[in-house]
This record gives sequence, C-alpha cells and structure tokens, in this order.
Amino acid sequence: MNVGPAVVIIGVDHEPTSTLASDTRRLNYRAHLVTWPGHDPLWKGPPPLAVLADLRVLGADVGRVCQATRDDAGLRRAALVAVVAEQEAPRLDLSLGFDDLILSPYRLSELAARLRLIRWRIEREQSPDVVRAGSLTVNPVTYQVAIEGRPVELTLKEYQLLLFLTRNAGRVFTREELLSHVWGDYYFGGTRTVDVHVRRLREKTEDAGELIETVRGVGYRFVVPTSNISSP
Repeated sequence: MNVGPAVVIIGVDHEPTSTLASDTRRLNYRAHLVTWPGHDPLWKGPPPLAVLADLRVLGADVGRVCQATRDDAGLRRAALVAVVAEQEAPRLDLSLGFDDLILSPYRLSELAARLRLIRWRIEREQSPDVVRAGSLTVNPVTYQVAIEGRPVELTLKEYQLLLFLTRNAGRVFTREELLSHVWGDYYFGGTRTVDVHVRRLREKTEDAGELIETVRGVGYRFVVPTSNISSP
C-alpha cells in the first residue's frame, strides 16, 4: 500500500489529538504529532503537505501556534488547517491565516476530502511556467516568489492567491469567486479571509508596485496588463 505525504499535527499527546493522528494514518498519510508547546524548530523533516492545528486542545495558545508555524522554515509553506469544534467556528479569528477548516466532530471521509483537495491544488500548480509581471516572478514548481531577484516569503495560501491573480491579470474577481477558486467551495471561513490575504500580499509585494487593485463594490484584480506578463 502506498504511503502518502507527511502531515504534521500540532496538539497534545492524548485525546482528541491522538485520534486525529490515527485517522490521518488510516488515510495512508505519514502523520507526525508535534506536542505543544514544541521545540524550535517545530519540524526538521521535508516540507509536509499540511499542518493540522488541533484548536480543540490548544486553547488560548492558538495565536502562538499559528505564529510559530509561520516562523518555522520547515512548515511555513504547508497548508495550515484548523481543526475546530463546530460551535467554536463562528468565533475563530480568520486573521490568524488558516488555509482551511475541519469542523469537529468530523467524518473520516471529510478529513480525506480536505487532504486530497490540498494535495490536488498543489499538484495542479506545479507547472514548469515561471510567471513574470514587471519585477515580480512567481515560480509554480519551487513555490518561490521574488521581486527583482529578492525572495518574498509567503504562506501557502498567499502564494496560491497571488499565482491565481497573476495568471488572470486584468480580470476582476469578486471575493466569492476568489474564495471558490483559491480556498474551494467548501471553505467555511467566509469572504473576510480574502481581504486579510490581499492586505498581507500588498504589504509583502509593495516593492513591486501596487499590483492588486480594489474594484469598489466588486472585488479585486491584478493590475499588470496581460501583455506584460510572460512565461517562458
């Protein structure tokens, strides 16, 4: 039986996190439990497919866990997925940067679908074409983004949003459309998360100019003309 990519689970070494790790292994992923508070760095292996943050047990440390994940060189490019009790989901701070949510109690089929969707989106993006827009370059193979050759550190979802916008330069997308294309139709977080990610992208790419334009009352578009975007 084939074994899938690694999935890092951040939580505690007992229920319910241990069941989450067991369920992930049942789906043929290599589940690695990182107990919180963890060491620095949290992860020393090859980049995992996803990080499942078990919010059911992390309590007030959720913000620290998210920051530690984004600061960890081995984890910052992985999809950050919140496993949260359904009744707590409306109070979740979306500005923490979660790429997806799994509502608990979950079915094994739902966990499988979430991980499969993350894997599919990553594989879909791994085309050989480097997208260039002015001084900005986006490499779908290496996940590297640079401005005038200087690397730009992005989270996975920031990268996916930027890649989608650059590949569709000049076209206006509503927040709902961006949420559907980048996060998927079954993301529970709402359109506010799009605004949060656009704001972060603007901050991180400001040296390349004002790339993402707000179209009042509609949504966003990448403003570099299509004629200025190329891929070899």
